[in-house]
Amino acid sequence: MTEQTTHIDVGQSKILNLDADDQGNFIAFTDNKTVVTNDYNLKIEIDLRFPIIRRLDNDTFFIADSRTEKDNNGYIFKFSGQLVKSFLAGDGIEDIIVHRNKIIITYFDEGVYGGDGPNGDGLAVFDFEGRQEFGVNSSAGDMVIADCYCICKHGTNRVLFYAYTDLKVFELNLDTFKIESCETPSDFSGASAISSTADKIIFHSSYHDKRSFFSWDRNKNEVIKFGDYSPGLTGIKNGKFLIYGDSGYTIINPTE
Repeated sequence: MTEQTTHIDVGQSKILNLDADDQGNFIAFTDNKTVVTNDYNLKIEIDLRFPIIRRLDNDTFFIADSRTEKDNNGYIFKFSGQLVKSFLAGDGIEDIIVHRNKIIITYFDEGVYGGDGPNGDGLAVFDFEGRQEFGVNSSAGDMVIADCYCICKHGTNRVLFYAYTDLKVFELNLDTFKIESCETPSDFSGASAISSTADKIIFHSSYHDKRSFFSWDRNKNEVIKFGDYSPGLTGIKNGKFLIYGDSGYTIINPTE
């Protein structure tokens, strides 16, 4: 297992949310309403209880409040500080990833069962204008997702997500919105983080083992438990995971 830790100069403030990749690119939001990236440091006038921030492209970023009373809680800003768009991103947001020029938002059970809005879909896909293009539950015609535990990018145009109640891994093609489900071993039931390599899916933390990694070879249907790390990881690309603190972040590669 290898770890690469990056310190971010945020002064006396603390990081409330952060996203990063394995190439050293990051975006963070602090408790004094400052957005910090490799190239930018700007304040935005916005009040969020539970912020989640993601970079969209070189010019814009997306920030959302995980909870809402059906008011707009998703905001697209330029790095100049200009607000471009606000829209209802849904209540009970679990995670957000940006892939294939789309914003993919997942929701936990309080959001899914919380009433009208994209949260009822369990997983919703938006374009960079805030328009919803797809929702899992409404497209499937029944309840596929009651609680989306974790999600990750997979290849150039897909995402993998692991969801309750079936506790299956689903693969969503972001070009066609076709979903494939996989009969999933129970070894890592309740996993809270997922990442993928070319031939394996890596999970971290389960209902019964909060610290181990699990490598699942789908072709062989073989699961190997290995490693040890504290809970709270988020899966990123290439079998790697992310965890952040008040003033920095660490990228973990459990298979090295």
